[in-house]
Amino acid sequence: MAAHHRPLFVLFGASMTEFSFQPGGWGAALTDLYSRKADILLRGFRGWNTRRALAVLEQFFPKNSPTQPALVVVFFGANDASFPMPSGRGQHVPIQEFKENLQHIASYLKGLSETTRVILVTAPPIYEEGRLNDTRKKWGEKAGDFVDRTNERAKKYAEACIAVSMELDVGVVDLWTTIQQKEKWQTECLRSIPCCSLHSTFSVSFLLLGTLLNSDRNFGYAILPTLMNELI
Repeated sequence: MAAHHRPLFVLFGASMTEFSFQPGGWGAALTDLYSRKADILLRGFRGWNTRRALAVLEQFFPKNSPTQPALVVVFFGANDASFPMPSGRGQHVPIQEFKENLQHIASYLKGLSETTRVILVTAPPIYEEGRLNDTRKKWGEKAGDFVDRTNERAKKYAEACIAVSMELDVGVVDLWTTIQQKEKWQTECLRSIPCCSLHSTFSVSFLLLGTLLNSDRNFGYAILPTLMNELI
């Protein structure tokens, strides 16, 4: 008897992907929406950047796997865009390396099968004042006077992500621009402590999911059949 298979969607990213399965998160909402149409697999890791993602790419997505994903949503950039540390450690990835890493990741994923689709999600904007205030509340006197990332840096990495999507002809969600189109986005769309004015609220999850679903070029799975839909 043949195994029962459904389309597989993989969410691959950093903390905004890991936390997406929390109540009200975009991953949880996607899973609910496709509960009888597709399997949603979470591969989100807080603190990760494209360098770390690239290191495990073949391990997470082996080309010899009998089942390849129908869709992979790739969501990196926020950590890459942080300022470099004097020690050379930390999350920062230079923008040229970030772009090359993203090119490699997207190209590799596209090559998993003839039908695998890839969607890139840009880094979100940064509310610098809020992030600095949150850091001071968390660390007190140990907090510095400067944020570890800025909105201008996030913009450059978002633009690099969009450029990669155009070069490789894959889908993209411009989250950096989409969030800032909302009124009072600084306080309405970004959480405060403990997430340091970076992680998204329910409204951002709604924006991200809506952008994914409303663009046929991006998603294209609106007409997937509902499984086991017979009446009882």
